[in-house]
This record gives sequence, C-alpha cells and structure tokens, in this order.
Amino acid sequence: MTSRRIKLLIPKDRAELIPLLFTIFLICLYVTFELCVILPAIHHNIFTDKEISHLIFGFYVIFNLIGNLYICMITDTSINTIICPVLLPSTIVNSISTRKTQQDIIYYHCNWHYCHSCEVNVPPRSQHCRTCKICILKRDHHCIFLGRCIGFRNIRYYMCFLVWTWIGLVYCNILHMDYTYELVGTFSWRVMISCLCPLIAWLFNFVDHFSLLLSCICSTSIILSLYVLFLIIQQSFLISNSQTWYEYDKDIHTYNTGKGLRFNLQLVFGKRWYLALLNPLISSQPLGDGMSFDMHRSETRDAQNTGTKYI
Repeated sequence: MTSRRIKLLIPKDRAELIPLLFTIFLICLYVTFELCVILPAIHHNIFTDKEISHLIFGFYVIFNLIGNLYICMITDTSINTIICPVLLPSTIVNSISTRKTQQDIIYYHCNWHYCHSCEVNVPPRSQHCRTCKICILKRDHHCIFLGRCIGFRNIRYYMCFLVWTWIGLVYCNILHMDYTYELVGTFSWRVMISCLCPLIAWLFNFVDHFSLLLSCICSTSIILSLYVLFLIIQQSFLISNSQTWYEYDKDIHTYNTGKGLRFNLQLVFGKRWYLALLNPLISSQPLGDGMSFDMHRSETRDAQNTGTKYI
C-alpha cells in the first residue's frame, strides 16, 4: 500500500515533475520566509501571545494545505478502482457511430461507453486523460501543477487545497504589510512600487539587493493570491452548476437537477460538506459511486428537429 501511494505521488508525465516541484518549492519558501524573516522582524523575537497565535494559525493553514495536497495526489480516481462491465446494451453501443451533433455528444457522455485507448467500457462522465493514460471517473481536468487528474474522488481535496492556499497567501500578504510598515514606518509610492514592481524599484535604486529579494517574494504572493482566487471562482461556478470542465465546454447541463446548491456541494464534499474544509482527515464521502448520476430529462434542439429523444 505504501509503495502504491509513493507511486501515485510521481506524475505519469515526468515533465510535470518540474511544476510539481516548483509548487512544493514555493510552499517551503513562503513557510520559511514567514517563520524566519517576517514574524521575528514584526515581534522582535519575543514570544508574545500575539506571536503564538500567529504561529498556531500559520501551522493550522500549513497542515490543511499540505494535508489536502497529499491526499489529493494519493487518491486514485481512475477506473482501476471499479469493475467495468464486459458487455453493454446494443442500443448504447450502436447509437454512437457519429458524434457530430450536440445531441450525440450528450447521449455519448450520459451513458456507459467504450474507451478505445483503455479498451474497456467506462461509466458516464468518465473521460480518458492522455497524460495519465487512463480514464478518470467524473473527470474534471488535469492539473499540471499537481501532476494529477482531478476527478470524482479527489476534487474535494483539490478545492480545499486551493482554498487553504488562498487563505495562506492572503495571510502572508497581511504579514508583509505589517513587515513593510515596521521597516519604513509608513506607506509611500516608493514602497508600493517596491512591492508591486521590485525590478523597476531596484533599477531606480529604491531598494538594495536584499530588499529586492524580499520585494520579489512579496509581489509574487500578491500575484499568486489573485491567480488562486480566480481558480477558486472558476471551480465554484462549475460545482454550483454540477458541471465538469468538459461539460461546460460542450454546454451539457444534464446533471444539474435543480436540487439546489447544498445538494451540489454534497456531490463534491459529501454530506459533511460543512466540515470538509476544516480538516482533510474528516471523513466525508461524495454522494454516489462515480458510475451513476442523477439527470434531468431534457430535449436538445437537434432532438426536437429530428423528433428523437435520447434522454
């Protein structure tokens, strides 16, 4: 079991080791920077109640961030975790000879279908990943920074990883503001240029070499926090509409049954969705088995024109 988990930590595409190692490097860099530079400068190496509270909250953020990252990477969400049927009804197999229309795409996506790459019948919403070289249950997308596909079983940990990464970056930005104010005593346009455009500030001798390094770290945290927030908004939109990226791209709304946001959250985070964000070790299995999904019956424009109704 341990060797299997270690194997899952290594991306299938060895080229993705670079962005993965870069992600881990940034996490280690910010943790070291905050603990060894920022907090000692703000609190003058004196263990006050305020600094202890900062340390407790910081380690809580790190625990959730690393925990969700680790579980997301070792969770196998591929079809290897299920038993796929050998035969499918002929009505399903024979009805997908062509998938040029929107109706054909929906029909193919909402039924068990044959994957020619894996040479096996796969459940609805499963998509083949060319990088992972296997079909993923309820595949959402492939994350190059984690070297892992995000699907039915690990999307909860992926979302929690993004949320806690954003919380950690915002917390770092707040500490950086306190650190800057501690150094210069006030905020000025030179300070803002140094934080947002460190290279320009260095060229005009606003900062020295060490301050350039600090300014680069501070400016990077601002940019990363905005980028991660953008990812969270995107993924939250898909979750609220009960869609994956493939379904959004193909304009498939079949799985949005209209049961409300709470039900859609349970599909991703489980029945204890309100606790899933607090701790990655809290058990909260997503609703369903990744092979069958609730659908609302709809008729597309193609079906209306041909008089055929598949769903």
